[in-house]
Amino acid sequence: MHRLRSASLLILLALLLVPSLAGCSSPVPVETGPDALAELRSIGQRAIDEDGIVGCSIAVALDGEIVFAEGFGHADLARTTPAHPGTVYDIASVGKQFTAALVLRLAEQGKISLDAPVRSLVPELPDNFPDATIEQLLRHTSGFVGAELDEQDPPEQMTTPRFGLALLDDPELTLGKAEFEPGETWVYCNPGYLAAGIAAEAATGGRYDQLVRRELLEPNGLDGLYVCERAEGPDMAQAIHRTEDGYAPAPYIDMTAYAGQGSVCSSVVDLLAWSRALNEGRVISKRSLRAMRTPSPMRGDHDSATAPYGMAQRIGSLGPSSRVGHTGTFDGGSAALVTYPEAGLEIAVLSNTYGGGTPHARKIETAVAKRLMGVAPIDVQSLRVPLPAVAERRTAGVYSNGTNTMTPRYEGETLVEVINGKDFSSCVHVGGLVFRSIDEPDALVWFASDGDRAGWWIYSLSGHIVDVARRVAIEPAAR
Repeated sequence: MHRLRSASLLILLALLLVPSLAGCSSPVPVETGPDALAELRSIGQRAIDEDGIVGCSIAVALDGEIVFAEGFGHADLARTTPAHPGTVYDIASVGKQFTAALVLRLAEQGKISLDAPVRSLVPELPDNFPDATIEQLLRHTSGFVGAELDEQDPPEQMTTPRFGLALLDDPELTLGKAEFEPGETWVYCNPGYLAAGIAAEAATGGRYDQLVRRELLEPNGLDGLYVCERAEGPDMAQAIHRTEDGYAPAPYIDMTAYAGQGSVCSSVVDLLAWSRALNEGRVISKRSLRAMRTPSPMRGDHDSATAPYGMAQRIGSLGPSSRVGHTGTFDGGSAALVTYPEAGLEIAVLSNTYGGGTPHARKIETAVAKRLMGVAPIDVQSLRVPLPAVAERRTAGVYSNGTNTMTPRYEGETLVEVINGKDFSSCVHVGGLVFRSIDEPDALVWFASDGDRAGWWIYSLSGHIVDVARRVAIEPAAR
């Protein structure tokens, strides 16, 4: 399943500092000496030698200057072309931030309103899609749960170029359904970003890929990124799927099929150039950047809460620094692009292999960040604090993200996450109805109140939101 103590002060700090990253003095020290960089090489090489990744690239920038950029393994399954800093990868959902930035830029120009219902721009949307606002699409609060796309057996229409309204036959869109009211909860939604990209086209009369190039890339000299297309030649990494039986090329899907939900290819070096331009306020205004990195509101029956996700930006913390960025996943690779504002640190990790237990680029990026900022391992049990007597009553219920159900069970003062009727993880209470996983110390679960009960169950990993489940019933499900 793709999935803080409420970290509101830390998130607020991130929102204040991120737009002024350029030229800031870094209150969080970062080690970039020879020993640290040698350990980064070890992290990258272990991903190849021990973890089953065919090829990956890692790049790190400190205060705007690249201090590390290397490739590991190979760009192709035949292992004839070494991966290097200029190897181009499909960055998957990291590309959502290009859609969010495009819409925000068009809003600055008065060409689109974030408050506009999406149907006012795209009336051709299928009946199963909600009439959410453009901003709700970008914040994943439309309430729509997309159908699962089998990338190992993609439909024929996704293998040939198509643009604009032709994308409305996307299976995640046509087979999905509205499970919640717009604004009620956070549900990660690929079709929402597909619709947002089409809305940008409708508002301008332009084509998505051309709009991204004209509005975002060309004014900032970012000519090394590819939109709705792959690079030609050996610099383009092959997408590789791993199973228990071995490795195989991922089935071909034309990049135009992903459009607004993530259709960009880039090297790690070019991705950091994009990140820098965004952080410096050159892509969109700093006011828009703050909005992009403002947590998303969720409207309950009695109270409101926020999900630590902005517009194509996951918001959280890791060790001493706040953390903003995004990840990407598909059956042929994974990606991570993250900024640590107080450290002046930006990290890009791209991989050409996924499946079969292969680690996500997020895991590699987190290991790199921890080494550079000196983040010590977490001793979960030392963080345990007494569980309030009201905790079980306040959190009891059935929670849903539209696909899976979650119910809490308590064994003494330990929370057991029960997902779809099966025990998933045991967690220690660390205060304020926030719990840390015993088996995965970087994982946090916390509850947000809606009246006298919890209304949302929020899950984050390594400081980035992964999932939110809305309470749909008071009584826990029978076991």
